[in-house]
Amino acid sequence: MDQSRQMPLVEKQAERLPAANGRKGDLHRQATNLLRHMILSGELRPGERLREVELGERLGMSRTPVRETFRTLAAEGLVNVLPNRSVWVSELDKAEAAEVFAVLGVLEAFAGRLACQRITPAQIERLAELQDDLERHYFAGERRNYLETNRMIHAHLVEASGNKSLIRAWRLLVPQAERARQVSTLDHQRWGEAFQEHREIFDAIVGRNAPRLQQLMEAHFVNGIESMKKTEEDLRGLRSRV
Repeated sequence: MDQSRQMPLVEKQAERLPAANGRKGDLHRQATNLLRHMILSGELRPGERLREVELGERLGMSRTPVRETFRTLAAEGLVNVLPNRSVWVSELDKAEAAEVFAVLGVLEAFAGRLACQRITPAQIERLAELQDDLERHYFAGERRNYLETNRMIHAHLVEASGNKSLIRAWRLLVPQAERARQVSTLDHQRWGEAFQEHREIFDAIVGRNAPRLQQLMEAHFVNGIESMKKTEEDLRGLRSRV
């Protein structure tokens, strides 16, 4: 793996961080949010090594919050921490991602039922804004922006459930699902299907149709799992012909 490309990326992204003079917990959150975003967006690729000292220098903080960030991201399945303390961006485990999608489908279906009862007019207005953004990014072919807006829509729906235990469980699983969505939208047909599903999901929550929304959310994730399987089969076929 070429080590030379990684640090310029980190150097560029470090501009997003405020000066590292805050509390220890704040530094940990800042570093975690930044590195998580870089992994989920594909800026840090599977198999890339993350060096504690270099990252600390580029982010303007000591090694301690960086080390704690590695532990957090390892618990989320985004990095591997080896016995010799070297850290690498993990490869996406398709089978595990499918399992995560299945569980998230159940959680978000339940969240949708609750949201139909509890969502506020202000939350519906925000959801409408996000749906407009999603449509604009889809028709412009802006996959990265589409995925970010898609993430915000799912998070908004879960937050609208008002169930703190559900929200905590969802947050533990969602980082792995975000990587899987990167794979699923590589299938252009699936991308179009998922976009249409989001339109139907929006209509169901605005209409506060809980049974319909639960059905749509469950199908949305099942279809995502099938798309991942198809993408993997297509990739295997391409490799076999090379």
